[in-house]
Amino acid sequence: MKIRIATTCAALWLAAVPLQAQQTDPSAGTPAATSAAEAPWTLESCIEYAQQNNTEVQQRALQVESSSIELSTARYSRLPDLNASVGGDASFGRALTSDNTYQSNNQTSGSLNVSASMPLFQGMRINHQIAAGKLNLAAAVQDLERIREDVAINVMTLYLQVLYAKEMVGISERQVELSTLQVANSRALAAEGKQPESVIYESEALLANDRMSLTQARNDLQLALLDLSQALNRQSAAGFDIVVPTLDSLALESFRASGSADAIYDYAAENRPHIKAEQLRLRSSEHNVDIARSALYPSLSLAGGYGTGVYSADDTKFWAQMRHNSREYVGLSLGIPIFNRRASRNNIRSAQLAVRNQQLVLTAAELALRKEIEQAWYNADAAYAKYRAADTALASAEVAFRYEQEKAAAGRSTVYDFNNAKTTMEKAQAEAAQAKYEFIFRSKILDYYHGKPLTL
Repeated sequence: MKIRIATTCAALWLAAVPLQAQQTDPSAGTPAATSAAEAPWTLESCIEYAQQNNTEVQQRALQVESSSIELSTARYSRLPDLNASVGGDASFGRALTSDNTYQSNNQTSGSLNVSASMPLFQGMRINHQIAAGKLNLAAAVQDLERIREDVAINVMTLYLQVLYAKEMVGISERQVELSTLQVANSRALAAEGKQPESVIYESEALLANDRMSLTQARNDLQLALLDLSQALNRQSAAGFDIVVPTLDSLALESFRASGSADAIYDYAAENRPHIKAEQLRLRSSEHNVDIARSALYPSLSLAGGYGTGVYSADDTKFWAQMRHNSREYVGLSLGIPIFNRRASRNNIRSAQLAVRNQQLVLTAAELALRKEIEQAWYNADAAYAKYRAADTALASAEVAFRYEQEKAAAGRSTVYDFNNAKTTMEKAQAEAAQAKYEFIFRSKILDYYHGKPLTL
């Protein structure tokens, strides 16, 4: 299922994003500053745009239209059909005249026929075809809704990736600021003779490394924006940026109100589009059994028609011939199946096997749904615990760094000790950001199963 693919990809992304990286140009600007100004996109506007322009969504919409046409065909099969034919021929030599005698004469003749027929009884075939068509149309609508939700999940994943990348840029920028201050402090202490001159070069080397990390973070943000823009099927990523929502501790705590795994499953089993689609297909397959069984019943049809002809050998006028040669008829036709080499019986057995297979498909979908929800619930619970632990570790790392920063300002700290404290804090900030967005993602997956809108 696509939701499982999206979940797996997001988990791999959250686990594999590097805390630091290396590139070259430290003067590179942020993506929003490199292109023409454009209003930032919210998550809701991104999802809406993607659902309108995604090719898979459009293909599913065409499938809905196709199912609607099939249903219309089944409904109109109750009506009588009407056919007309016109013919003409020329004969040479002996030919049949209007008085039913043959004469040696060249002549031309023409005919006009109009006929109509209407089914009166076909073993309830039409009723079951209409019922099955309605169910197939409803299943196609659910398939469309499922694709729309899959697109929303994918867009949300990429949106969170951009938010994470933006936060990593902010962390890297703060690290560059701290390293810049440390370089200035080292120069001042070296000028006062409190530290050797080599400390300046060590501080400058650390600053250069932080600038490389900032460059990589900006590049990661550029690529994340590009991925999101391409997922929306935009023509260009130029000027594209997103709104950064306010995610304070209260907002994060509200993400936890998802209910138990059993409660979420009970709701999802009744309301998720792919489960409803399989349930509808099961009911449709049951009607297909009745359609196959209708071949065992007699069929009754009503037919009527009108025919006439004209002959050049006839001396009467054209319209008089049309009137005199006309023939009208009406009749009933009863077809009784007796033996067709067991084809009808085998068709019924095949339809019954299709019902049993669809029951297994539905059961498998329900089992997979329960497994996914249970895993998502435990993953969300673990992500919340990880987020709380990372937040606590970050608070401790920031306190430790402040003490080390005060010692460095007084010349009582080495470059190694200062950099170690700064690196520890940077790592804690990155891990806290990663844990935060992983928790948001896991919580939103539960919202998806619970039928809640994907918003931040």
